[in-house]
Amino acid sequence: MSRPRSVERLIESFGRLPGIGPKTSERLTYFLLRSEKRVAAELVKAIEDARNSTKVCSQCFNLDEVEPCRVCADETRDRSVVLVVEDPRDVAAFEESGFRGLYHVLQGRVSSLEGIGLDDLTLTALEQRIRDEPPEEIVLATNPDLEGEGTAQLIVERLAETGARLTRIARGIPAGATITQVSKSILSDAVEGRRPLS
Repeated sequence: MSRPRSVERLIESFGRLPGIGPKTSERLTYFLLRSEKRVAAELVKAIEDARNSTKVCSQCFNLDEVEPCRVCADETRDRSVVLVVEDPRDVAAFEESGFRGLYHVLQGRVSSLEGIGLDDLTLTALEQRIRDEPPEEIVLATNPDLEGEGTAQLIVERLAETGARLTRIARGIPAGATITQVSKSILSDAVEGRRPLS
């Protein structure tokens, strides 16, 4: 027996979300169908509220409910350092780590497979920002994978003529790992990024 078309549509909708495969989308669908109606209603309301109230900050391109975002509006932040990240989720991670500078969200990374180039990112806005109010340091904090490293290198080349001081976040051996478990590129970065012991 085939499933009702409305159930198939819901499974397909969940399947379009990143990281959700066919089995998970089916599981989510049947969970919602078995739950009390208020569970589905609360989910729909939360999605609508987030879509309607969230804005992209015109200064850093982070997501918030206010414009400019709360980070850009906070006068106590260290405005001499701008951390360049790929995604608003990265901002949340750095905020939890205690970073107190400013951010610039690229809204993605260069990916030839996905057809995303530098011009698809918010790099032009970053260049303008550097010209208008030059920070002392721009820290590139793209992900330490092939696409993130490639994006960082392209940004370095593009921003070279601005004269801005560019740095890259350090990479090293993750806590709990052993030397033999990590790749040679991480070991090399760990040695290059060594710091003196006090």
